[in-house]
Formats: sequence, C-alpha cells, structure tokens
Amino acid sequence: MAEYGNLTEALSAAVPRIAGVEGASQSRNGLGQRFSATLMLDSAEPFTADELDAAAQAIWRTLPWEPNAIALVAGAEGTDGPTPVDLRSAAADLEPMGYTNAGQGGVSLFDMSARYGAWAASE
Repeated sequence: MAEYGNLTEALSAAVPRIAGVEGASQSRNGLGQRFSATLMLDSAEPFTADELDAAAQAIWRTLPWEPNAIALVAGAEGTDGPTPVDLRSAAADLEPMGYTNAGQGGVSLFDMSARYGAWAASE
C-alpha cells in the first residue's frame, strides 16, 4: 500500500481492535480525493466515538495526500461470515467534523481539518 503510507500499521496502533484494512482506494471526489476502506475488527461491537476519532485521525495524519473525505465501513469475522460493525453512532459525536451514511453501518467523514487542523504530509 505504498500510496497510502503505513496505514495498516498506523490504524492498528491507534485502535488495537483494527486487525486489518481491506479494499483501500483513492477516488476523485469533486475537486479533491476521497479515501475509502473497510476496517476489519476483532469483534462486532460498535465503534466508540474515541475509536472512530483515533482511526480517522490516523488516516488524516498518515496518508501521503490530502483526502477531502474518508469513507469507512467496518466488519468482523463471524460464524456465518463477515458481520457489519456500526460506525454511525460514533460519528455523530465527532463535531465539528461532518459525516454522511455510507454503506452498511459505515460513514463518509468530511471537514477533517476542522477537527484535526490543517493536513500536512507525514514525515
């Protein structure tokens, strides 16, 4: 994942429940770029606001390009296959950053600079 920096490592360090990152992608979003990914977790418990905040900040600080949106869905391996994990309740507590619903239980975050400050390339 060269174009995403050390993202999996950064996310696992920020939120130990994150066991992996799947389907990471960059796509055009108006005049900017959107980052999208599926977070694979060690349990199907809903994300807390602190966990989503730490994950979003890790993405914001780690990507070598500035995203104008971060679209995330999450899942955990269950006995009958992957189980969706709710991120929406957690996103509601991350003001002044905004969000919209995306996918099954997922979110698309925007206005990250309002919460984390100006984006800067990682060193």
